[in-house]
Amino acid sequence: MDPLDLGARLAQLLATGRRVATYKLAVLDALLQHCLENPVPDDAGLTVPIGDLADRVVEAYWPQVRVFGEHGVLRQNARTQEGSSSLLDEVTTLRRDAERRGLPTLAQWRSAEPARWERLRRRVSITLAQQPLFALQRTGGREPGVAFLFDDSWLSKKVTVATLDAHGWAVELFPGVPSALARVSALLQPVVQRWWVEDVQRLNRAELDVPDLHAFLFGADRAAVAKLAPGLREFQGNRCFYCGRTLTDRVDVDHVLPWSRVALDGVRNLVLTDPRCNGDKLATLPAVDHVRDLLARPEADLQTLAAPLRWPVETARVRGAAVGLYRATTVGVPLWRGPGVYDFFDGRVGW
Repeated sequence: MDPLDLGARLAQLLATGRRVATYKLAVLDALLQHCLENPVPDDAGLTVPIGDLADRVVEAYWPQVRVFGEHGVLRQNARTQEGSSSLLDEVTTLRRDAERRGLPTLAQWRSAEPARWERLRRRVSITLAQQPLFALQRTGGREPGVAFLFDDSWLSKKVTVATLDAHGWAVELFPGVPSALARVSALLQPVVQRWWVEDVQRLNRAELDVPDLHAFLFGADRAAVAKLAPGLREFQGNRCFYCGRTLTDRVDVDHVLPWSRVALDGVRNLVLTDPRCNGDKLATLPAVDHVRDLLARPEADLQTLAAPLRWPVETARVRGAAVGLYRATTVGVPLWRGPGVYDFFDGRVGW
């Protein structure tokens, strides 16, 4: 399957009709992330647990239910009576509870409340099956179309738990689709985010500054990850992960695999850097050697660093994302090695 053809088809489909909520964009972004983190051969299909998509959708909305200046909590749904409206309400309630208890990240709350999280995850999974997954391949979300991502004939606005049980609470991506989605993700993700910003502006009927709004909706939570800086400094021997220079008081916690491509906050993907390196790297894919060094860090040491903060390590997710990102990268693309220095990708990774 040609990735560009698939991306164009998705873009045309989503551009048709007027969205009344951002949930379809959220579930598409979740699909892209899942395919990147779970690479398969080019001609293979992929089983995607709806619960995994629920995890990613809640993770996406977690930072978005904060108060946005004088506008308060932003609306992302034009309707209040349907089940989908409760999704953001639940995430908002969850975040408020977490903040009151001094648990600023979703991962920390999940660790503290596993039973409550599983109940929420199940409710969100049902909502996704009944609405955005059912509507994703339909023109304007209504008219049946030709299924080209996965068989959606068993999904509906009234899909039951019994039906979900019968299908293993999962959708089956058609052969060739997972690899194509991973390869086109670098082009499609910015488009999805632009539509998301436009939808939030329209749904709130307010003059919202686009750069500020985009950073609010999709930027990494720097304040939260900064809590890992002391542990990372000790773990790295007070040296910048990228250039090896001795660190000063001014440091940054960086996502080695860019947050804009794979929103992974696990310690496995986080390093301490000097501001010069971090400011030059930005959202560029790093040189292969940097990722190899990232993945080689001892698991036990990362677990020790993360445990006091109830922070996830997420080695499997980060390793899968590394494979998926570089498999989807074209030979010859520049990879960031250091300030002003780039390698050209030769297609070899070694992990």
